[in-house]
Amino acid sequence: MGQLVRSTLCSINPLLVSTLWHGPRIIGQDRGTSSFVSESKESRRDPLLADLQIGVVIPAAGSGQRMGMKYKQFMHLSGQPVLKHVLNMFEDQCWVKEVVVALPQAQVQEPPGWFSEYKKVRRVLGGSTRRDSVWNGIKDLSQGLDLVVVHDGARPLTPQRTFVDCIKIASKGVGAVSGVKVVDTLKVSNSEKEVLGTLERKNVWRAQTPQVFPYDVIFSAYHKAIKNNWDASDDSGIVEKAGDKVKMVESSPLNFKITVATDMDMAEFVFTHCRS
Repeated sequence: MGQLVRSTLCSINPLLVSTLWHGPRIIGQDRGTSSFVSESKESRRDPLLADLQIGVVIPAAGSGQRMGMKYKQFMHLSGQPVLKHVLNMFEDQCWVKEVVVALPQAQVQEPPGWFSEYKKVRRVLGGSTRRDSVWNGIKDLSQGLDLVVVHDGARPLTPQRTFVDCIKIASKGVGAVSGVKVVDTLKVSNSEKEVLGTLERKNVWRAQTPQVFPYDVIFSAYHKAIKNNWDASDDSGIVEKAGDKVKMVESSPLNFKITVATDMDMAEFVFTHCRS
């Protein structure tokens, strides 16, 4: 399987393959191991992080239809549920005050037993859309926070440095969105797949999470979105519609979301071959 996935990665994106072998370490994959602790200590040395009150919202109520099976966030990756890997990123970080996870109704009523391992984490009912799930999470956060981090419940490979970089930008009063610059040529087609044109890719990014915002900014933007029935494919889209500024923060190609079955294969490959 590993050789097959590696061959697939080579054919898809050489930059991703290079990052797999030489890129940044991943936190949260082995809670308590030296790689996780070293990243955590790096965060503790940053006085900015120590001074901020930060809450985390994790939308994890998706049905997993594109995976062809239910609830991808509870599928096992390297011996643990995907969502557990995500929660491991936050539990021991000094800059995290609290984590709210939006879950499907069944998991809210009867959460997995491993949820009790997390002292900072509480759960809320997810909504019918990602927007509604994030809003439910934001409303459940404590008032008076400085920043809110929104991170996908199916994005388990995020480097710690990405969180820190986004937090530093958002602490200046603007939204911060992690992402990677587009390297492929982008074509626009009609419904018949006839090419209508080619987009200039110089300033085009693939947005990821984390996305980090001042608490007042994201609360106000989502309140307006619910009131006016705005929707967007990510949180920054809602903040943009509310008229607030958002900046891109360069992340890693490793920071992909598990959406389809091949993503799980790639994630398993990363966990197997990119441990510190």
